[in-house]
Amino acid sequence: MFRLSSALDTLLALQEAVEAAKTSDYFGLSTTSRGSYPSVNLFQDGDNTILMAEVPGVEKDKIKVQIKDNLITVSGERKTEYPEKASYHRVERRGINFDRTIKLPVKVDADKVKADFENGILKVVMPRAESDKPKMISIN
Repeated sequence: MFRLSSALDTLLALQEAVEAAKTSDYFGLSTTSRGSYPSVNLFQDGDNTILMAEVPGVEKDKIKVQIKDNLITVSGERKTEYPEKASYHRVERRGINFDRTIKLPVKVDADKVKADFENGILKVVMPRAESDKPKMISIN
């Protein structure tokens, strides 16, 4: 005998498994294996490499940016708190600890990097290192 509720439970479990796989970067869509949050854009503007990261709900003092060699790491924490006696009806926004490392396309001068944070967007401007810039060679 076929039970509709059993089939629906199976479909819901499959959907949850697919969603979990997508958020864990099982499909390898991010630039590193350390996670895919926060969402970032990384682009070149002249001699600057710019990283823009979406970190809504994260306080500025909870974000850390680290550059080592040709890697940038953005890490932090977003807390979601509720009143002590709150009754939960739906919980889709959760607190999160994140740590994302991205390989940079060029070497950057870590001493000249500037980071700004406004309206949930982190912007990191990374000037290209002089030692990484192409040098013109004169021909004798």
